[in-house]
Amino acid sequence: MYPHDKLDWQLSRLESRLESVPDDVSSRLQLATAALSKAWFHDGGEVWFNRALTQARRVIQNDPSSQGALTVAGAALVGLGRTEPAARYLDEALRLDPESGAVHLALGALHRHLGEAHQAVRELEIACRLGSDSWEPHGILGELLWDRHQSLGGPARLLERAQYHLVRSLQLGATGAFKANLIYVLGITCLHGGRFSDADKLFRTLREDPQHRARAQYYLGLVAYQMGRHENAVLYLRQHIRAAGESARVWTRVAMASLQLGEVVKAREACNRALALDPGDLQARFVLATALLEEGRVDDASKGFREVLQDAPDHLAAFRELVTIRSRARDKRWLVSALRAEVGVFDRLPRTAGAAPGGAAHDKGPRAATRARIESTLAGLAELDEALETDILDAMELTTDEGVRLLLWNAAIDHVSARRADALARGLESPGRMYGASMAHEVLALSHRLEPRSLVGGLQIGDDDLRRAAVDRHGPARDVGTHRGHVDDERREARAWQALLLIAAAAHDTDGTRTLLVRWAAEADADLAFAARAGLVILGDEDAASTLRRLARSRGAAHLVDALQRAAIPPRADGAPRIVTDEPDRVCSTCGRRGGEVHHLVVGNDAAVCDQCMTAIARSRRELTAEDPEARCRLTGDTNVDVRAVYSFHGVFVSSRAVDWSLGLREREEIDRYLGSWRR
Repeated sequence: MYPHDKLDWQLSRLESRLESVPDDVSSRLQLATAALSKAWFHDGGEVWFNRALTQARRVIQNDPSSQGALTVAGAALVGLGRTEPAARYLDEALRLDPESGAVHLALGALHRHLGEAHQAVRELEIACRLGSDSWEPHGILGELLWDRHQSLGGPARLLERAQYHLVRSLQLGATGAFKANLIYVLGITCLHGGRFSDADKLFRTLREDPQHRARAQYYLGLVAYQMGRHENAVLYLRQHIRAAGESARVWTRVAMASLQLGEVVKAREACNRALALDPGDLQARFVLATALLEEGRVDDASKGFREVLQDAPDHLAAFRELVTIRSRARDKRWLVSALRAEVGVFDRLPRTAGAAPGGAAHDKGPRAATRARIESTLAGLAELDEALETDILDAMELTTDEGVRLLLWNAAIDHVSARRADALARGLESPGRMYGASMAHEVLALSHRLEPRSLVGGLQIGDDDLRRAAVDRHGPARDVGTHRGHVDDERREARAWQALLLIAAAAHDTDGTRTLLVRWAAEADADLAFAARAGLVILGDEDAASTLRRLARSRGAAHLVDALQRAAIPPRADGAPRIVTDEPDRVCSTCGRRGGEVHHLVVGNDAAVCDQCMTAIARSRRELTAEDPEARCRLTGDTNVDVRAVYSFHGVFVSSRAVDWSLGLREREEIDRYLGSWRR
């Protein structure tokens, strides 16, 4: 789209030609275009934007309908920050040639300068389509999408799109300073996207460039920290300090890495260096307090965390550390007071809506921070082995927000459940004294909180246990017959206990649990084998379900087995559908196309949707949005509560997450190929 190779030589040659032939309009337009390339993509700056504008205007004087000159003049004016005349030039250029990629590229730059990000993205996407072999629009679009990703709270789809266009720009031959900047931005996206090894490769490449070496050293330190290579992190960060000078931010990260290495004194010294440069650096103050806590200076650490919260009340990490300190000190009074204070203020806080990374709407303002503190306080209270459910329920009266009230209610229930589960676990160590049908129902209700080994141990009841219980629970018998009757009663209680414990064991899907249930199904008598098979049905064993259904049919109870299977094995909704590209006989649930007729199908739960239908959904999102709050994606199980939207397409509900995942498949493949083959 613009000249780049031997650009300085081209500029010199064109200037010499114009000195000889001042009326050569074609050469003057070439000079204007080359000057714009120098300014825009090769760090030429304001000087070269002015030169490009001057030459383009001289062309326009001779030929007011020169679309190329109008485009160059408009783009140069954007670079100079003169948006009004830029818009006039570019509107005229667009009128003359609506299919010019260069015009749409310049319009994208104009809208970006004006802060109109959405329109800028649209113009740059058009420029990418019209100039499919040009790296310039892909590079600028990639940078813009990365900016959008940050400003909108980190949507994963925007990160993927940014990476794709950055990669395309590099593949198409981006050069010079602009190439180095693209590598830098791509490295940042990899760091934020968790692709740490790829980020490491990219920043190592930048380290070889003298102009980017110091910045690359800093980010290599961050990457090393994320990868758990804390010694390397300290080395890179100290290299950056030697090259670029001291910075509070960098010293703080040295402290964080030193703390991970267990070098608490060095961490504290690094924090002090940071605070000497910037006494208000919150992160440095937080890390210093953490280091003091590691040294056992609890009072000093607490003071540090409180000071951080005084200046930044929403600093959740500092609040959590204070809660942890109070919880370890078993300071019930402080924790309950903190809970009441946070709940009591919640209703008075403003609500600020935002977009969640996954697409669902959520509150990002003071209410979100307060709710997070409430959750942290409840977690601290959960560590105390005390009856605190009354305190938690009392806090419910301080708010009318149903979400917070539900949070507190569930916390109270969890608190009671946890304490009762601990008591049951102790009782299961002596099942011969604890067993009974009513107690087994309680074990079943809390089975998810009990360890599998406790449930297995609870099955062990012998004849001696039954005879002892016959005396302890019924008192001395008048005769042997009565005593035997009491023993038989206890045997029935024990069998009910064992049957319910076998079903309770199915709350834990482990190899040991499955082996236990299979053994009891094969070796126990009919009734206990029935219970063991019920446990296997809960774990999704189809053979056990068939056997159980056949046995139940003889008693007219086959419908109960069907109900158990439906309740125990709901449709899969784990949010992890799969991509299918090699199953030609699989059919799209919305259009009927087979796998061999499309690029891919997204398959999950009980449906499959092809990439062509996903594209159609994306193009008409607003019209297809399902208003039904009960609408559930047939691919991921998401509802409108979980994601940005659920769409209804030909009678099939599809979530925005599934659509974005499908649309990004080819882009992810291209990114993976490029980064996988990256050579420094």
